[in-house]
Amino acid sequence: MRNMRFRTRVFISFCSVLILAVLLPGMYVYHTMEKELFRESRHNALQQLDFVHWMLEKNAPFESKSALDNWCTTLGEKLGYRITLITAGGVVIADSSVPYKELRFMENHAGRKEIRAAGTGDPAVSVRFSDTLNRKLIYAAQKIRSPFSDGEPLYLRTAYPVSSVENRMSNYMNKFLAGIVLILGLALIFSIYLARRFERPVRQVMDRLKAIADGDFSHQYIMEAGREFYELSMTLNETADRIREQMEVISEQNREMEAIIENMREGVMLIGKNGQIKELNRSMGNIADCQLSCIGKRPLEVFLNSEVQTACDKILQGKDEYSATLPMGDDTFYEMYAAKIPEGGALIVLYDVSEQKRLEKIRRDFVANVSHELKTPLTSIKGYVDTLLSGEFSMDEQGCLFLSTIQKNAAQMTNMVNDLLQLTRLEEKSPDLNLQPVDAASLLRSTWEDFQPLAEENRIKLDNLVESPLWVYAHEPTLSRVFRNLIDNAVQYSPEGGTITAFSEVSGKDIIFGIRDQGPGISPKHQERIFERFYRIDKERSRASGGTGLGLSICKHAVSAMQGRIWVNSPPPGETKGTVFYFSLPRADSTKDTADPSGQE
Repeated sequence: MRNMRFRTRVFISFCSVLILAVLLPGMYVYHTMEKELFRESRHNALQQLDFVHWMLEKNAPFESKSALDNWCTTLGEKLGYRITLITAGGVVIADSSVPYKELRFMENHAGRKEIRAAGTGDPAVSVRFSDTLNRKLIYAAQKIRSPFSDGEPLYLRTAYPVSSVENRMSNYMNKFLAGIVLILGLALIFSIYLARRFERPVRQVMDRLKAIADGDFSHQYIMEAGREFYELSMTLNETADRIREQMEVISEQNREMEAIIENMREGVMLIGKNGQIKELNRSMGNIADCQLSCIGKRPLEVFLNSEVQTACDKILQGKDEYSATLPMGDDTFYEMYAAKIPEGGALIVLYDVSEQKRLEKIRRDFVANVSHELKTPLTSIKGYVDTLLSGEFSMDEQGCLFLSTIQKNAAQMTNMVNDLLQLTRLEEKSPDLNLQPVDAASLLRSTWEDFQPLAEENRIKLDNLVESPLWVYAHEPTLSRVFRNLIDNAVQYSPEGGTITAFSEVSGKDIIFGIRDQGPGISPKHQERIFERFYRIDKERSRASGGTGLGLSICKHAVSAMQGRIWVNSPPPGETKGTVFYFSLPRADSTKDTADPSGQE
């Protein structure tokens, strides 16, 4: 179509519209007539069936099946129908179109459409091809009483060809096609006339558009084709003026944007569809220690960290966004954000977070040092209190109460110190966290046994749907801590007599675990923060149960260190209360599989 002349396209378009305008109503009328004719044929078939049934009852009973077949043959020849009698089991015992001696070779008719439909008791009609007569017939069938004195009920079926209906429809179609050919001939002459009349001003418009595309915004007018093309030329002139103004605005905005990006402290880099660097600002050039020499290279050739190349590859492969923290030297860190751009390619932004990372390290070191310093005196306090409460020292009731309070608070502070030390080690991603295949189902059962006394006291039971063995890549003590914290959280918030459900499912290369309770649930405003350290929803209840506010934070860092993720869903779909904590871990095939889950040996 693109290479055709305008007059040819006008002719094709005009003829297409005309064909549709004639063809669609004609097809509608054709199908309506066809439907009406076949409806009339079905009605006639039922009338014929009723007439044959009346004749059959009038001549019944018959002495034998051969007498019945002779009667069907005689009546069928006079009426021009095919008359068939079939037993309830589908055996043909009489047929006007088949000799009596050949009836035993006929197929079983129990599966014929009209026979199955007539089995309900009402007459049935179907139109299909007959393999016996090798032509299309209209069948009508009905369940009748036996024409013999003591026989079982039979099916009476009549049939006649549909060729008369098809012949009428064929004549109509031939006349319809002849009319279309005549109309197309007239349309050809008229469309050629219109095409020649409109082609010249259209070419003038095309020439004017090419001039505007080439930067010629001068005014021109098309007068000879009438008022419409004159107004069109005025519109083109106005459009040319607006394009010129918009180009000036865009050029100014581009200059401003280039100045802003060039003077940003963050590094900005544009990657083309081919994965090569197209543009970068001054800050990115300083980070990569190059400027114009970076253009045309791949990120892996420029940056010392391969994560930049990984981010570009993921975006070019279809991912919308990607972010990561990149170490660039001993004390230099950059936060990277990569995004897909509509034209294809990727936008990479790097901003310096070295100071933030330094402050975070100072905070972690401070927490670790304070925790270590507190652990020794707390252990001493707890030991002396346990000694005083052992019964070897005499003490009044109030003194014992004070010592019990000291013991409880010392135990809670000890738990908090231990949790802080655990969290610090997880945040630093200790190198001794070696992931190995672990049977998570067995570990879950052993963890639940530790909570059995407390659960039985509150009549809480565990519905464990995790089947053993279930191998995942994990660090066994760390995974046990995750199970322990989640089950402890579920036991605390489950109502008396409730059920805690543990389940798992396979998701690609990961195993997803779920711990579900029947507690009050977590409101959406808290769900975003429950994995923060020291964040409590019900502070009084958490303190009363001895919680430190670090359990879920430890779970988050532990799962992340084992290359998984954790999230919460509360309430579960279809429920009004309750909470489900999910976390995922890489799947392992067996205990013999000792390969690293990242793919390295």
